[in-house]
Amino acid sequence: MNDSAKSSIDWPPLPDMGVYFAWPAQGIEAIHPDDRQVAEQLIPSDRVLHRVAFDGTYYTLQYGEQSFRIRPSLWLQIADEGFRIGDRVEVAGRMMQAEPMIATISEMHYSQDKGAIEYTLDHHEMPLPKCFLAEELVQLTHHEHLRPRDFDAPIPKQIDPGDGLSTLPLELDAGPLELDAGTLELDAGTLDSEAGPLQPPEAG
Repeated sequence: MNDSAKSSIDWPPLPDMGVYFAWPAQGIEAIHPDDRQVAEQLIPSDRVLHRVAFDGTYYTLQYGEQSFRIRPSLWLQIADEGFRIGDRVEVAGRMMQAEPMIATISEMHYSQDKGAIEYTLDHHEMPLPKCFLAEELVQLTHHEHLRPRDFDAPIPKQIDPGDGLSTLPLELDAGPLELDAGTLELDAGTLDSEAGPLQPPEAG
């Protein structure tokens, strides 16, 4: 393919995600010569690959810390659910039966039956016995380049400085505060209900 033909092709926007269920039609020649060993470990399979760059000849695909380059070829593009291998996530407890758990995504496989990505998680460096769907996970790792959310995240309620305790009604079980009939003695003089305002001591 010459350069003019390449420039006229409407290449898909990157990054995106997909799966190679079959080996590329071009065979091993579709893989960059330096990356063939890695590619043979990852495809064909149901692993979800992250396609991050295109140099005009090869796409760069990532699966966790592994990566390889491949020429444009047929694959199944799937929706990016916002998670990556290595991400820290929170698994929410179900029906108040379990405490939330922090884990790390170690594998991502596409389920054709469910039409969704199944995530394998490690907890304390041990894989959990079941796979999870995106709806069961809360993202804890921040990514600079992810698709926008499909919904607005809840905004924490801001506390108005005027909404302090002073605005709350104060109730005392003992009723109104009452003072004894005696006097309240202060260093500067004596205050009682009949003497009037507190007077400073006369200069000697």
